[in-house]
Amino acid sequence: MILPLLSIHNLGLVGFTVKYSVIYNKTMKYVLCAVAAGSGNKDFFIYAVPHELENEIKPGQIVSLPFRGKKSAGIVLDFFSKPEFETKEITAVLSEPLPKHLIELIPWLRDRYASPVSEIVKTILPTGVLKKRRISESQKFRHRTRKSPLLTEDQKKIAGAILAHPDKPHLIFGVTGSGKTEVYLEVLEKVISSGKQAIILVPEVALTPQTVARFEERFPDQVALYHSYLKETERALAWKEIFEGKKNIVIGSRSTLYLPFRNLGLIVIDEEHETSYKQDKNPRYLTREVAEKISEITDAYLVMGSATPSLESFFYAKNGRYIFHELKERYIQDEMPEVEIVDMRNEFKYGNKSVLSEKLQEEIENVLREDHQTVLFINRRGFSTFVSCRDCGYTIKCPNCEIPLVYHDTKGQNGLFCHHCDYRAIVPTVCPGCKSHAIKYFGKGTQKIESEVKRLFPKARVRRMDADSVRKNHANIYEEFKNKGFDILIGTQMIAKGWDLPNVDLVGIISADNILNMPDFRASEHTFSLITQVAGRTGRGDRRGKVILQTYNPDNPILKMAAEHNYKSFYNDEIPKRRELSYPPYSNLIHLLYADKDPKKCEEESHNLSKEIIQEIVKNRKNMELVGPSPAFLPKIDGKYRWQILLKVYEKENLDEITGKVVKYTSQKWKIDVNPQGLI
Repeated sequence: MILPLLSIHNLGLVGFTVKYSVIYNKTMKYVLCAVAAGSGNKDFFIYAVPHELENEIKPGQIVSLPFRGKKSAGIVLDFFSKPEFETKEITAVLSEPLPKHLIELIPWLRDRYASPVSEIVKTILPTGVLKKRRISESQKFRHRTRKSPLLTEDQKKIAGAILAHPDKPHLIFGVTGSGKTEVYLEVLEKVISSGKQAIILVPEVALTPQTVARFEERFPDQVALYHSYLKETERALAWKEIFEGKKNIVIGSRSTLYLPFRNLGLIVIDEEHETSYKQDKNPRYLTREVAEKISEITDAYLVMGSATPSLESFFYAKNGRYIFHELKERYIQDEMPEVEIVDMRNEFKYGNKSVLSEKLQEEIENVLREDHQTVLFINRRGFSTFVSCRDCGYTIKCPNCEIPLVYHDTKGQNGLFCHHCDYRAIVPTVCPGCKSHAIKYFGKGTQKIESEVKRLFPKARVRRMDADSVRKNHANIYEEFKNKGFDILIGTQMIAKGWDLPNVDLVGIISADNILNMPDFRASEHTFSLITQVAGRTGRGDRRGKVILQTYNPDNPILKMAAEHNYKSFYNDEIPKRRELSYPPYSNLIHLLYADKDPKKCEEESHNLSKEIIQEIVKNRKNMELVGPSPAFLPKIDGKYRWQILLKVYEKENLDEITGKVVKYTSQKWKIDVNPQGLI
């Protein structure tokens, strides 16, 4: 048995009234199914098994079944006793059974993340998988490997320690460029040679082409890719190759966890701190937590690595939940890049009105003269952050979201844009408020930096990389930059995700303040991580490299610790604040968000739910705390007002149980996010 035969009430089971024929007799078999077309809180459904399929049906199979007048896919979870209501029949079996761990994952994901089962099924069965009726049983694995490079003593020691302890997750803490990937490869080789399969998770596959190349070179013909940029047919092919055992290794984004590995031996989460490992729609899972669950079920090794681990992961490693490993030195360069903090208040004071400080301009000139390369980082897209009137202060906002529109100035994107609902408008020539002509562009984005760099360095070859400019062209930009096709790359967070470019001598961080000043409990963590990761893009060749960090707040301790590459000091500074305010890792969070076009209803619903949770869940419990309700940081998005409630659940409480209780009091309009990576 895969699942215990639970009561209909506990499973949220539903039966169907059959109008044309009664499917209800003692000799029939019945099965419990998770249905892709399901909705709301109706989680699992009972179906009858037709006589011709009685000897064929097994738990874990993908089946075709009728659902509300249409055909749907479903997954058989288990056999079920005869129900007390009429049911419809399964119409066809589409596959051999999925691996056991995926079936066990379905109810766990439902309970942990308050997700409709239908959304979990769609995650496990991506579009395109069911185009053919049958998927064959697994085939034999191939074990062809090739450039093991010589490992350092530290790398050998860590790889050996990981292989000796499959019982706990492992965290490799190492500065950027310290050779964590070589440790992954060493462990992977041992796992593959034992006949098992592996998952290698990276934040963005399309942004880490050199990582993919290293794995493909080491394990020829055994590596598949799986990520959101693939076409539907390509995703389906990768899914089937794993199901049939034709590929042993998959490098991919977070959804790779749900591929049907039959003999999983290793899960690697590279750059485990990345916020992209959190799913922002149902099921709103945290990759690290799901990987731990799969590792627990399958006995697979779980290895995580980062130069700036999430505070939770580092806390777990310090307290014995994870096994801790440290790589203290860079693999190629002995020294970390030099980081110089520039006070931008002095730049304006001394007459420099450029977004680039005099020091950064000087360093760019030096790098260009030596025929080396520069990376410039800014955490905003667009040309200007907002457009406003200098006479009356009127700011042009999105009518749907009530936040300032961003000005873009490129071919095909000229005008004002909302990055939340895609509303677009023409820049007015006169102020809508006072009718003056004093319209001015404020702030700076990647487009403005690009324009300024081209003005200051007209002979330099400049490229911009953000969501507006490249879409799916990341790999081409990486190859072009790696081959010195241009001199200066300007980008957003995309350029911080693991690129290995030995010819980059300089990184300029245009403004470190905009993330640091966000009203979120993770603002300091995200700022430190981003600065450290961006700084790590230089000094990867035979030169040390340099980083210029521009800020209006040069005395901020977070920026100073980032400049010193001192994660441990940052952790020791930040963790007491988390403890004092009962934020993770000292609690689990349940974030509840309600949105409606009627602001009064939005507020009333939030207060009503808050009262119910306090009365029915929080009351008489010392290990929980409710914060709110209050308007969300972005109080209106796409025409809907937003209110939020935050529930802090301390360690002694059962998170899944509390989440289940919360679900009982919420309507489908409530968005429930368990352990969000931010509250904005």
